[in-house]
Amino acid sequence: MRQSLIYSNDRTSILKRLLTLLKPYKKQIGLILACIVLSSTISVIMPLLGKSIMDDGLLPKNFHIVLKLSAALFLLVLLDQAIGLLETKYYAYVNSMMPYNLSKASFKHLLNLKLQYFKNIGFAEIMSNLSTDVANVARITDRSMFFLVSEVFRMIGGLIGLIIIDWRLSLLVVAIIPIRFIFIIGLAKRKRKLFEDYIGYQEAFASWYGDSIAGIKEIKLWGIGRIKIGNYIKKQRNIIKTNINISFNDKLNDISERLVFEFVTNVLYIIGAYFIINGSFTLGGLFAFINYSMHVTSPISSILNIVYNFSGILPSAKRLFGFFDTECEEDSKNQNNLPIAEGFKGNITFQDISFSYTTGEQVLKSLSFELKHGEKAAILGTNGSGKSTVINLLLRFYKPESGKILFNGIDIQDMNLKEYRSYISVVSQELYLFNTTVRENISLFSRMTDDEIHKAAIESGAHEFISSMPDGYYSVTGNNGANISGGQRQKIAVARALARKSGLLIMDEATSNYDMESEMLLHDMIKNKLEERTVILITHKPEILKHLDKIILIDNGSIVDIGTHEDLYHRNKLYKDMFNKAA
Repeated sequence: MRQSLIYSNDRTSILKRLLTLLKPYKKQIGLILACIVLSSTISVIMPLLGKSIMDDGLLPKNFHIVLKLSAALFLLVLLDQAIGLLETKYYAYVNSMMPYNLSKASFKHLLNLKLQYFKNIGFAEIMSNLSTDVANVARITDRSMFFLVSEVFRMIGGLIGLIIIDWRLSLLVVAIIPIRFIFIIGLAKRKRKLFEDYIGYQEAFASWYGDSIAGIKEIKLWGIGRIKIGNYIKKQRNIIKTNINISFNDKLNDISERLVFEFVTNVLYIIGAYFIINGSFTLGGLFAFINYSMHVTSPISSILNIVYNFSGILPSAKRLFGFFDTECEEDSKNQNNLPIAEGFKGNITFQDISFSYTTGEQVLKSLSFELKHGEKAAILGTNGSGKSTVINLLLRFYKPESGKILFNGIDIQDMNLKEYRSYISVVSQELYLFNTTVRENISLFSRMTDDEIHKAAIESGAHEFISSMPDGYYSVTGNNGANISGGQRQKIAVARALARKSGLLIMDEATSNYDMESEMLLHDMIKNKLEERTVILITHKPEILKHLDKIILIDNGSIVDIGTHEDLYHRNKLYKDMFNKAA
């Protein structure tokens, strides 16, 4: 009982949030509803005209009345179609803009989510979930949803028409309503359960599919393609089975609707014929009554079908709203914006920083050090020592569990996030190139001049190979640089970082694919041409370490030692062993 109450409250809150999605379109929806009400009014009047044409015109053979009423009926049809055109105009707008705006909001939210979100879910799974949920939730603007108002008016008008013609037969029509209601509620519950299963299977399949594509190289190398195809068949089996059951459930709903309609119509024909033979009913009255009964039974089915259709929308709405409720990167309310003119000129201080990705497993432990403006420093350590975590905290992808990172004495968490990151350039170990031109991959779609882009490319060692490409700087790199080599990708990424002219330059194994000549060119540039920039490198290369101002040695999440290459080499065994191994 308690679980049912919790689900009911949950469903109510989801329904409320679904209705708020319609607020931006309230003007268009108001006009749509006005058109529907007018059209419904016309549809209520038309059977009465049909009754008069038959009883007062055809049966008495009064051609004048037939002509006059037929003309009126035709004019009503013309008016109804004109109203339908106007209603379609506004409906098409709402029905097109709803999925567009939902999709745009999803993409915007996705860009603002914390980095941790993307470590827990694959890109294929994200795309599959969002496309499925957006399409389903956008169904609240389906024509059937708007026709709810129309159907209510039709039903009221139909009941009035039935009572006017014969109240006894009206009871037969009304008696069908609870039977149809009970049947549709049962089908709706079954569909909701089936649809929850369906999106669960789809989500699991999308996750598996993305993982398989990401590991395509291993699949080929180890010859496990047949196994993966077998997995594909098993994963799809549940999806296909559930989809068949949903289709079967929908067909049961259609059958029940048709049976109710045919049952009512046939019974009315039989009883109406009996009344006509006894002289207590007219032929026109019978046809008008059957027409009005359709005004009652069809809307009831439509209204109940909305309940049925919502049972397929609610699971997607719940997951989509859960996605929108996922925590984003946030700025502190106590923001201290850095003036643009100052750039990133100042000292960076890590003050007693501790951090864990998962509870109970500390990656960093009471970490403290300082970098002065303009210093060139390396963070050195074995794999898993916490080097990348230090960078992620500095870039504000994560928050420290305890301690602070200060810039000129100000906690970086209190700075405007977008403004703060604009002062930092990063060459990541897992760099990414967009599927666009070399020029746009360096400028990242900003308004850099050709001179600025060329200068950065020359400094990174990329200019020579870019110039030799068929379209030069306008050559397309392909998906994540698929059209160029690993070393060329790395040089473009370094050029991107240099072109930004940020106050802080972070290079995470940025020259691992560089040839010796290009590496020496870049080292010379870092040493002699970046005096006004603070540079942090994660590297094990001896030729770089020898010429840095400071080396921060980390082991098992703690700082072991800080000093120059000469200092550490003579006093620290761990550093000496690492240096000699890399040399």
